[in-house]
Amino acid sequence: MGFTLKSSYALRALYKMAKSTREGKDKLSLVEIVQGNEIPRDFLEKIFGELRQAGIIKAVRGRYGGYCLARPANEILLRDVILKLDKPMNSYPCLQQNGKCLEDPNCTVKYVWFKLYNAMMRELGSMTLENLLEYGDKIAQNPLESNEMKNNLE
Repeated sequence: MGFTLKSSYALRALYKMAKSTREGKDKLSLVEIVQGNEIPRDFLEKIFGELRQAGIIKAVRGRYGGYCLARPANEILLRDVILKLDKPMNSYPCLQQNGKCLEDPNCTVKYVWFKLYNAMMRELGSMTLENLLEYGDKIAQNPLESNEMKNNLE
């Protein structure tokens, strides 16, 4: 569908940054972010370059520098992160060509992909980094609830 590890790594790193910000630490180094996350440091550095460009994070220079969120967690939409890094469903030609199927001009299957893509973008557009923090809090308070949340997704 076009989702890659890039988006997953970014969301995990942003979650860790948001959690740290909430706990009073305004910036984290790359080393701190990758610890316990099993994210390749060099790859995260490239990802952060794209996220800086998108205005999602900021780099703090200097000896005690690091990275911080450019906006509050409740203003960072997951859709913006994912669309900056990945092209969901880009493997379907009709989504690449603005709805013009190159194989069959009367293609009706493209409506399946459009409907799925629009539903996915609507969901991601309603979810913020703050929502991830809330889910994390619920899981930390009641690990069994994570199974319940997973079941609600199915």
